[in-house]
Amino acid sequence: GYAVRNNRPQMPQPAMPMGGGAAGSMPMGGAGNVSGGAPAGSAGQTIQQIYVPGDKIGAVIGRRGETINEIRRATSARVDIQDSGPGAKQRLIIITGGYDQVRSAYYMIKNKVDMARPAAHP
Repeated sequence: GYAVRNNRPQMPQPAMPMGGGAAGSMPMGGAGNVSGGAPAGSAGQTIQQIYVPGDKIGAVIGRRGETINEIRRATSARVDIQDSGPGAKQRLIIITGGYDQVRSAYYMIKNKVDMARPAAHP
């Protein structure tokens, strides 16, 4: 045993909590047994995906993230907004949590999208 063994326990720690974006978000992590994949229902986890038009995503996020943070606070659901690829017309939002939390967050987001004024395209 030499220095390699020392490094191993520290590797997973910094990587986990900093789950900003697709890499750290739950549904994408196919390797883990709990994260992502349909049979997560046993843990009481519901995963809901919504596509939001790019011109309305601002209404969901809000100024400096206020709206999305309010939805997170009010519902206690995990709400991840995925980065869209270049030229994408829609943004994917993934909501994770208990069934009621996810349902509440879904309707709050849907409501924001419906209330958002469409972008001024001729």
